[in-house]
Amino acid sequence: MKKQILVVALSTVLTACGGGGGSSSTPAPTPTTPTTPAPSEVTIIGAQSASVNEPVGLVAMLPDGQSGEAFDFSWTQTAGPTVNALATHSQVIGFDVKEAGDYSFQVEVTDSSGSVVTQNTFDFSASGDIKNAGVRLDHAVVEQGKVSLKADALPEYAIPNVTWTQIAGPTISTADLTIDEDDNLLFFDAPAVNADTLFQFEARIQLAETGEIITDEVSVLVKDATINNNGYFPSEDIIGRVVYNEMHAYRPDSAYANALESCVYNNTLANSCSFANLPLIGKVNSNPTVENVLDRLLVSHDWMGDRFKEYLETSVAAQDMLLLLKGVTAVVISYEVRPSFYWSATGAIYLDANNFWVYPEERDTLNDQPDFRSNFGNDLQFIMPWRYVRNGQNYLNRGSYPVEQRLSRSFEDVEADITWLMYHELAHANDFFPPSTHAGMATNTSPLAFSNSNPPTSNTFSQIYPLLSQELVSLAQVSFRGETANNTQKAYQASDIQQFFEPDNAAMYYSFSTTREDYATLFERFMMAYRFGAESDVAVLSRVNNPEFVVTWGQRHRINDPKLIERTKYTVENILPSLDADAIQATFNSPQLMTPGVSWFDNLIGSDKAGNIKQSGAVKAEDIQQYLRYPHMQLHNIQ
Repeated sequence: MKKQILVVALSTVLTACGGGGGSSSTPAPTPTTPTTPAPSEVTIIGAQSASVNEPVGLVAMLPDGQSGEAFDFSWTQTAGPTVNALATHSQVIGFDVKEAGDYSFQVEVTDSSGSVVTQNTFDFSASGDIKNAGVRLDHAVVEQGKVSLKADALPEYAIPNVTWTQIAGPTISTADLTIDEDDNLLFFDAPAVNADTLFQFEARIQLAETGEIITDEVSVLVKDATINNNGYFPSEDIIGRVVYNEMHAYRPDSAYANALESCVYNNTLANSCSFANLPLIGKVNSNPTVENVLDRLLVSHDWMGDRFKEYLETSVAAQDMLLLLKGVTAVVISYEVRPSFYWSATGAIYLDANNFWVYPEERDTLNDQPDFRSNFGNDLQFIMPWRYVRNGQNYLNRGSYPVEQRLSRSFEDVEADITWLMYHELAHANDFFPPSTHAGMATNTSPLAFSNSNPPTSNTFSQIYPLLSQELVSLAQVSFRGETANNTQKAYQASDIQQFFEPDNAAMYYSFSTTREDYATLFERFMMAYRFGAESDVAVLSRVNNPEFVVTWGQRHRINDPKLIERTKYTVENILPSLDADAIQATFNSPQLMTPGVSWFDNLIGSDKAGNIKQSGAVKAEDIQQYLRYPHMQLHNIQ
């Protein structure tokens, strides 16, 4: 591992899914390209034979573990039935074999000038035999990065047991391996390495229906990388994440490609780049087009850019998004971003690619390690779920796409998943860089310097419209920031939380985590109701002895509660002033109360004459199990 050391001082901090952070204002850093001699050859490692439905991986290795950091890799299929390999610019590609046949692949290695320095081909044959289970996905990862591997079977088979064994590479202690038996997942953090190093694992997968044991192997190439442990992203005091080192501009010919790769998301960044190098989109384009935005897109896999492009060209919310994107320097979509966030030190939004996948092969490329906040607040006696409802149905339909079914998502469901997230993160961006500031933004300053000198709009908002419950403010630090609950907090029942929350001014529990989240959530809720007719539900439930998730108290479309109308209007007028918030709010439905004593899942469809939400039918056992396994549901809209 190659290290650079540079101590940085922070004047603001990253907060949950949005917030500040950073260092001093400087020009764009010059990328450090290792002075590595061109490799004489590249070796491709893979199996010589396969079966239909088998996950296959091919690994491009340079001689003696030579680092691939200084080179680009490009894979091309040259023979055989077409496969869907989605990481064709990585050292490792993984894909499923769908048909029998003879396959051939070529990899080219190019230097920084684009010249091919070496290449090789690899052939294998696939028989017509069907493999009923396997492990996804062979891939490359940067040292110290997070790894997830998943054992899958054909939809008609269940997997009661998977046994994992490391079969190649320096031994990773079993204490450093995490096994999720419910989802047949293996997690670990890649070790530090001094050369590109291949790790391989074998999974013995049992099928419930036949008792058959299927063995499959999977490869993970851990890449040597240049890492500044005190840089913005690797530093434990700032973000604490080693970045995938194959991040790249979606549009390589963009005038901002080099600035994106230098200034936004990498393992050496330790300064906030000046606007001269990477200005706000709104500084350059007062009426941005889709092409203008795509020129600011940084991705880990090209399919993510394809989905984002499709969204901007097709969504009902596209015009809103183009206007809101004026407040960012860049958009980052990566397989390892979880949770999504905005950061004022770079002026960029960072989006979890799990919101963007359409095909199961795209989802295969994502990291399945849970949000680091997943276990926060487990000592508390209550939970506060939320969801969007449209036409009496859940509007975010992730639960309709079980991983094992390998279904493709409809555009409408992908649109819903992207839109609420974009409204939220772009509300943060326009909180720090409101529309009125874009045109006059000085090019010799930086996102961090500007945000340090100009407090976000949410500061004034919180002074005019403060939240009331200090109990919920303190509890939110437990649920969303990992603070330890005291005995008083551990003793609060759902009925206590109702008494704190119902008379207050917040849209949801998460609003109490920071004034930034309070501000952004109101805007997000308003826009989802306005553009899609999707109204939000929030409820208070007991975590204890409540297997059917019976509601203590709940409300739909809370942003149109009289207590919240002016607060919501303030966010809209400051973030998207082209909208007539008063006129739009006048068209909204009145809030509706849920029926206490009825399951959260049943409190869904329609309303009676008294304005109470009616029951919707039988509780689905799989829904309840999903909530029980993910007590952090208030962080994600789990459906």
